[in-house]
Amino acid sequence: MDERTVRAATGAWSAATAMAGLIWAAGGPGFPFDDRERATRMGAVLAGLDPLPTGLVIAALGVAGTVLVALLSRRPRLRLAGWPAAVVLLLMLPDGRLLLAAGELLMLRGDRVEAAAVAQAWFAAGGVCWAAIAHRGRPATAPAWGRPVTLLAAALPLGYAVPRALWAAGHPFGLDAATTAMVSSPAGRTRELVFACAAAGGGLLTLGLIQRWGVRMLGLPVPRLLAVVPAAAVAVILTAAGVTMWRSLAQFDPANWAAWAGNLVWLPWGVTLGLATWAYHQRRTVAAPDQV
Repeated sequence: MDERTVRAATGAWSAATAMAGLIWAAGGPGFPFDDRERATRMGAVLAGLDPLPTGLVIAALGVAGTVLVALLSRRPRLRLAGWPAAVVLLLMLPDGRLLLAAGELLMLRGDRVEAAAVAQAWFAAGGVCWAAIAHRGRPATAPAWGRPVTLLAAALPLGYAVPRALWAAGHPFGLDAATTAMVSSPAGRTRELVFACAAAGGGLLTLGLIQRWGVRMLGLPVPRLLAVVPAAAVAVILTAAGVTMWRSLAQFDPANWAAWAGNLVWLPWGVTLGLATWAYHQRRTVAAPDQV
């Protein structure tokens, strides 16, 4: 993606976020920071905020982002502001509800996706835009650690998939009585099977980041963004949920050790997948700078 497109996308995102902030300040729907109890339970950093001042702050930051993008052509050093923006948008604002929403979509239950999760997905998209802004101008190099990190990112999902496959097959272990009953029901077994297949399938697709079929398939080049965008999205979702799980480690329940162990995989899985995706992007950029 060229510099002009990245700036246009980031500027548009910032302007739209400013509008959303004004809507929330005026009492509009979808404000993502007001449900303190639910947000705290899902690991949110910000919760129980007043829509009026918070919405105005969001609007002001959106306007500032729009102005900053407009000034980049004359003051390229301003791009460094993209890094703190990306950290906040990618690592601080999303929480466990983002992964929960992905699970609901996998189960074809989009009506159960929370408005806060939609807002978090929007913030994460902005984080990617600002990270791209900050990174632009650096020479593309293919990191030597790309292959081992990708192999690790492909293997880690098994720590999540294997227990759930066993639960789906009727062999629950490491769970308390209530959770055992939940995963042993027909709906529970179906859900665990879907989650196990999704994790294992994701690990398999991750291997494409270092295999030939990740570059060319059926004789045709694989568009770089076709691999990068979904992999980056999954990495963000997993990392956000993983940070939430590790922050709540003090609430660890020994009776549910198998569920906890599988969920603690999210953070290293998300981080390694993000690094593997970046390494793939860099390698493809070095090989064919003009190819999208």
